[in-house]
Amino acid sequence: MNKSFLERFCALALSLQFVFFLLSVNVVVNKWDFPAVAFLLAAAILGGFGAVLGIGHAIKSKNDMKPGRPDALVIYLFCILTVGSIEFIYGWNNLDLSAANDYSTDAMNPPQFNQSKNERLLVKEPSKLLSFMNIPHKIRKAGTDSIVLPLSGFDSKILVKQALNKLGWMLVQRFDDVSNHNGFNETYTVIGGVTGIRVFTDVAVRVRSNNLGVSVIDIRASSNNSRRDMGFNERVIKELAETLRGLEAL
Repeated sequence: MNKSFLERFCALALSLQFVFFLLSVNVVVNKWDFPAVAFLLAAAILGGFGAVLGIGHAIKSKNDMKPGRPDALVIYLFCILTVGSIEFIYGWNNLDLSAANDYSTDAMNPPQFNQSKNERLLVKEPSKLLSFMNIPHKIRKAGTDSIVLPLSGFDSKILVKQALNKLGWMLVQRFDDVSNHNGFNETYTVIGGVTGIRVFTDVAVRVRSNNLGVSVIDIRASSNNSRRDMGFNERVIKELAETLRGLEAL
């Protein structure tokens, strides 16, 4: 493969990553109307692939006494670094291309928001150009199960608030189930995300207890968009669950 082509290919991939990164972290365009994160990941994958080929070509050229240009090696290195950065911050193994953006630890009886999914959508009518990425709404079972704790509902409520403060998530609203007169049943709606990533999602945390010293915590993470979440909500649920278990073990 032509060496100059690989250099230009990787340079283009880096440029696209920079543009899509700016679009994904700044309010330049509505991030739900334009899936900049998806394009950022695609550009990183292509750049990493091109960098591997370019480094291999550079090694071959050196063995043939035809050393490559230092600036090309810098471009290849940056492409590799961006792939590694995504692995370090997010984890490529956490990516999920399933047609889903709404997950709950209890899919049969998930925690509820005070608004429907359609009411929470930031963009009611997504771009027709990218409509192929839109998916029907469905609440899916998360890989994380309901959390059962040997605590009263009130103590679990305190634990949830400690976890939210530790993660830096914003509590939006609290409401309880008035039909449950004999136990504890409260739901907290939260704006949450994943540490190190400036993308946020709607989270509902429900605490239920029969006042016998045992409580069940369920978590639901639901994007306020109509596209695939790339596994983001699963990661949000997992992060909160791990934080709760860590605090409970102290």
